[in-house]
Amino acid sequence: MQTHWVFNDCGERVKANLQACWEKKQPRLEKLLRPFRPELRELRLTVYRHEQPPRWEVRGVLHLPTGTLAAEETEADYKSALDRVADVLVREIKRHKERLRHDYVFRRKNRRREELIAASPMLERDVTQGRRQAFFDLLRPLLRSLHEHARRELRILELEDILPRGEVTATDLVDEVLTRAWQQFATRPAHRPLDLWLIDLLHEIVQQWREQPPPLAMTGQAKEPTEQAKEDEEWWTELLEETEPLAMEELVPSRDGQEVWEQLETEEQRKGLLQFLAELPAPQRQAFELHALEGFEAAEIAMVQDRSEAEVKSDIEAARQFLRERLSEGGRPKEETKSSLVMENATASLSH
Repeated sequence: MQTHWVFNDCGERVKANLQACWEKKQPRLEKLLRPFRPELRELRLTVYRHEQPPRWEVRGVLHLPTGTLAAEETEADYKSALDRVADVLVREIKRHKERLRHDYVFRRKNRRREELIAASPMLERDVTQGRRQAFFDLLRPLLRSLHEHARRELRILELEDILPRGEVTATDLVDEVLTRAWQQFATRPAHRPLDLWLIDLLHEIVQQWREQPPPLAMTGQAKEPTEQAKEDEEWWTELLEETEPLAMEELVPSRDGQEVWEQLETEEQRKGLLQFLAELPAPQRQAFELHALEGFEAAEIAMVQDRSEAEVKSDIEAARQFLRERLSEGGRPKEETKSSLVMENATASLSH
């Protein structure tokens, strides 16, 4: 990040002290700004010294490719003013990223729904005429988002010690969804959007596997995601001209007082967060993920889960509150609630 200083009526010693103080604070901002390419970030810090009454005014203006954030504080002590500017910028960056994420997942969901709507008449003809392979070939590339949802669900099953780590891939699960979609397409609920129906099929399979794990004969070798799937996972591309995946840690609700969590490395956050989510009841966790990562509204999730919208909204907020409480405990899962084998599986399954 490019940082520019503008000093007004400040002595050389004060300038040096301010710059040294800021060097300790800037890494906190840099960590939050990782999705933005460094050359596209520019921070301008302006310091004014006032005589009557004696005070220091500090202004920070952060230019990003997606907007400009600003903070301004006046204090009797210049270090205090700089501290407060840093805190305000941190909050503004978090809010800005949340808005970007919300806008992105909403647009992505609508785009994929439009793709499925356009394909529906052809899928119906394939079913009517018994063209199974043509049905699969048309529908499979449209299930990129479902593939990511499948990957998260499988990792939860591994954390619960229901599936051995790596035995079943997201591609295996999506293939099972495709098979059931082919078998049930003609009798699917007419009022339910196709994307919601496919998610319902996936949840149905996951629940059945939770009760009775699939035979290992149905699983195959771990498959690499298609190039299109890899491209679609890079959720910042359209917004920030950068390639940064929509990660599990993006689920963390913004809230002050999460310094311990922010100090952890991304990999530690990913491991901890998935373990937190595994502690939630499946309907609550799925509702929260579909809302936070996939952009579905509570009414749509209620349709998938055959519950009331009020129940879904309550579950989403309860999941948020649960994460906040766990983060306030130190940002680490409660290891005593899991066996050592499950914890070993969790660490390994999240290392990818």
